[in-house]
Amino acid sequence: MGLVRGEDVILSIAEYQAGVGYVYLPIACARSITFDISTDFIETSVTESGAFKTFIPSGKQYSGSIEGLVFLDKPSLTEVRATTTLDLTDIADSGIFPTSGDLYSLIRAYEGAWVDLFVTAIGTFANFSAFITYMNAGINAGGTGYTSVISGNTLIITARPGLGDLINGEACECQWSIGATPQAIINSYFAGGVDSYFPAKFNMGLMYSKIISGEILGLKYYETDDNNHFLQKQCEIYIESINETSSFDNMATFTAQFKGTGAPTITYGED
Repeated sequence: MGLVRGEDVILSIAEYQAGVGYVYLPIACARSITFDISTDFIETSVTESGAFKTFIPSGKQYSGSIEGLVFLDKPSLTEVRATTTLDLTDIADSGIFPTSGDLYSLIRAYEGAWVDLFVTAIGTFANFSAFITYMNAGINAGGTGYTSVISGNTLIITARPGLGDLINGEACECQWSIGATPQAIINSYFAGGVDSYFPAKFNMGLMYSKIISGEILGLKYYETDDNNHFLQKQCEIYIESINETSSFDNMATFTAQFKGTGAPTITYGED
């Protein structure tokens, strides 16, 4: 029989991560955890049952608790996609419309390497409005994840999802020329992006929000021994209570009680 050590017992709670789904987060601050499961019994004794009572099992229930040091963390945030305003007034005022030849244009964004958002080297345009509408539609249909809207003589371009603040300060540019005229470049820069944040652990703020909302949580106990045997209990629970204490020795501790709902899934074996 292998020894099950305290450091080999992990309690984690499922939290939803946008674009990924439910991810189990460890309660990193817990220093002790319990899991209690019990069965109610209905007495079936009758007059002729003899000296000992008889019973049959009835409803089952389980509960648990964690106790440890308070762990604080930032709240989960949604990503804000950066934008840039590409002012194409120089093209609008160039006097080339209606075009007398093919108008070349390339719009691209820099995110560690240049990404082409739209390119055309064919077609003539009756006016600037037709040209900017064509480019705007091309960016939105380009499949890069970048999007665009028209505002006067400008294209307001939004960075693709996942870049967050990494693209802040990076360039967006439009290269254009018509016929034999020299190529011109119009620049702008991305700003306003904010990284999405997903906690690496379950923290007091999240626990308080769950008890207030009455939300069901996915819970997983996982333990192993020195011989690589494991026991896992996976279940759905409600938080019953949270007790948080700040003491004279400048330490803050908490205890949280859980009540299970539905049947737990208990698996065991060898890793």
